[in-house]
Amino acid sequence: MVDLIKKTLLAGVGLTLLTADKVEEVARDIAKSAQLSTDKGQEFVKEAVERARKGRAELEATVQRMVQQTLQKANLATRDDIAELRSRLERLEQQVAGRSS
Repeated sequence: MVDLIKKTLLAGVGLTLLTADKVEEVARDIAKSAQLSTDKGQEFVKEAVERARKGRAELEATVQRMVQQTLQKANLATRDDIAELRSRLERLEQQVAGRSS
């Protein structure tokens, strides 16, 4: 029983980081250890996979948001900033070239 609790806890914590196949494998092991019926076991596996998918999506969104916030705080130039600077530089080069000819 302690083994089952450990597996359940670890599955819950690490679920978002596992591949779908691994989530299914862990969920099947837990369902088997808990002696769930076939229907309940399949339902448990399906729910575990869905929670892992949602957790992964939430984790990705959180990481993306944190990266964006970090980049903004670092005050780094964006692609748009660089493109605008290139455009301005090209216009200035054309102006200088027009005056020297």
